[in-house]
Amino acid sequence: MKKHGVLALVLAGVMLLLCGCGGMTTDDAKDYVQSALDCGYKAEVKKYAEITETTEKEAKKEYETNLDTIMKEAGFDDTGVSDELKADYRSMFEKMLKSANYKVKEAKETEDDEFTVTVEVCPFTAFSTVSDELDQWVTDTYSNVETIPSDEELNEAIMRKMYEIMSAKLADPTYGDKMEKEVHVKVNKDGAYYIPNDDLTAVDDALFPQNQL
Repeated sequence: MKKHGVLALVLAGVMLLLCGCGGMTTDDAKDYVQSALDCGYKAEVKKYAEITETTEKEAKKEYETNLDTIMKEAGFDDTGVSDELKADYRSMFEKMLKSANYKVKEAKETEDDEFTVTVEVCPFTAFSTVSDELDQWVTDTYSNVETIPSDEELNEAIMRKMYEIMSAKLADPTYGDKMEKEVHVKVNKDGAYYIPNDDLTAVDDALFPQNQL
């Protein structure tokens, strides 16, 4: 499974919808960021749909599309594993997203009715030893076998074992030290509020560091 890009695009679709026009307060900005993160990670779409004046169905569809993207970025189109195992991984990735550890804190108005919202994040570290544990299992299991499995059988077995290791760790996830990220709520030329994708990517990279996946 690819280690890079697994979650890099998780926020791209959901977060670029624009907030409704009109004057925004610091509480509004904080609620907007909170609802966007909750929608993108926790699949909690109701508040986000209200704020962005979209439908819950549309927001949920974006969330599901993001899960599809994660599966693609993880390389499952090329693994040749069974549909059942793919479904297991998809469910696990959804649980991983919901394990995102963040807290939206204060919001400050900057200039031109724009805002800066502080988000406290704890990096997800639960999968940091998966690769080493999987390598050890492969060595222990296959180093002395008399009959070598087919490539398809071997790949399915290894991917199944990795799923088991990851699922066990996800049941009691670990996290790194807290850090703070700034998310800006800006206004476009039409007077609609939005969150820059670069800010959301920075939050995502902090929540799920590539070297931990």
